[in-house]
Amino acid sequence: MEEEEEEEEEEYVEEVPEIPPSFSSSGQDFKVEVGGDITFPCQVENKGTFLLMFRRVLPNGDHRMLFVGDMNLKPSKRLSKSGDSFILQGVKRSHAGKYVCRIESSPAIEIVHSLDVQYPASVRRMSPAVQRVRHGASLTLECLADGNPPAAISWSRQQGPLPSGAQAEEGQSIRLQNVDRHVAGTYVCTASNGVGRPSSSTMTIQVEYPPEVTTKQALHHLAEGDKAHLECQVVGHPTPTVTWSRDGRPLSPDPRVVPYHGTLHHSLTISPIQEEDFGDYTCSAENSLGQGERTLRLSGLPKKPRMTSSPAGGEETSYTLTWEAESPSLITMYRVEYRPRQHASGSPFQGEWKVRLQSTQAMTAHPGPSTSTPAPPGPIYHLSHALRDLQPARDYEAVVAVENKYGWSSRSDVFNFYTRREVAVGRSASGCGGGALLSSALLPLTLLLVASPLC
Repeated sequence: MEEEEEEEEEEYVEEVPEIPPSFSSSGQDFKVEVGGDITFPCQVENKGTFLLMFRRVLPNGDHRMLFVGDMNLKPSKRLSKSGDSFILQGVKRSHAGKYVCRIESSPAIEIVHSLDVQYPASVRRMSPAVQRVRHGASLTLECLADGNPPAAISWSRQQGPLPSGAQAEEGQSIRLQNVDRHVAGTYVCTASNGVGRPSSSTMTIQVEYPPEVTTKQALHHLAEGDKAHLECQVVGHPTPTVTWSRDGRPLSPDPRVVPYHGTLHHSLTISPIQEEDFGDYTCSAENSLGQGERTLRLSGLPKKPRMTSSPAGGEETSYTLTWEAESPSLITMYRVEYRPRQHASGSPFQGEWKVRLQSTQAMTAHPGPSTSTPAPPGPIYHLSHALRDLQPARDYEAVVAVENKYGWSSRSDVFNFYTRREVAVGRSASGCGGGALLSSALLPLTLLLVASPLC
């Protein structure tokens, strides 16, 4: 009887259903720089006797099992397990991809982690390291960059701004059109993405062009016994051959005449100067692409005079012109040309120049004022000449030139002046006439047209 009651009790025992496992972690997207560490969480609740598996999805879609439970199927110092988490140390670029935490329950459950491995930018040039191009040609410089995140490429030039004038430009390539010598130099493409240091590559452009010759001073006024230093600057690629000639003929050997040829600067030194040395000297340069030249003049002539007198005359019928002239030798003569200045529309100047020649035998040279600048090659002469029989209240123009033993200087710039003018501004006691006169040497011509007051 007791055995029957026990069997009945066993028939009524209620079985507790088993709770299936579940992941308390969720799939995440991880970003880590090369060399860093990453932890993949795979926390499981109610794991029971199930084994936690960890595998990687390869780029071709295949799956590679890494862990089953605590068993490491691909032994590696980089990958380890800690509890229900997997730690990857010293991450490499090849580690990027998807990682799966899985439990073969019924049904199977899994979470997927994504690993994005970031690495510094690298750049490589797609154009030759050195390019030689002709003047006027066009070319393209190109670089390719790699990096994660994607890298941006910027262009610069070691010698200064880019041909566009900008300090830098962005883009995979840069186009240079109609190049000249100013485009030559070393160009730098730099890739950066905010990870690590930027990466750079360089390309050099060599522009071949015909010689270009320049000179800072084309006219040299010197005297016998002085030392002349004629200089020109020459650029060109290939490097030009530079020669000096005089009046179209090669220079004759002379110990007083010494040429010098530098990288850019070329000079001809003549010391002491003799009278037969005056003339035109040509600096000529030539390479396989062409030639260029500049002519420098060695002259004993005076420099162009400079007027120093005031435009406002102090006399009605006369005016004294003053000017200064620099000459390497004694000024022996000067020439003054002058004429009235007309204001008629369409014909501003009428009449012939009146010319006055004057010897200067009694004159002496007066050096200019002392300054911190170098002294002029020759002494400064201060000259003057009085013009008479002029008309009152009249505008004139004048030019001057001076002569030394080597010849005449060029004419000065045109100088405008006017004679003295007077305007009646007062009345006599009777109301008319007898008024005071106001000197008008400094009054403009329009004031002279004011009508006299009525009597």
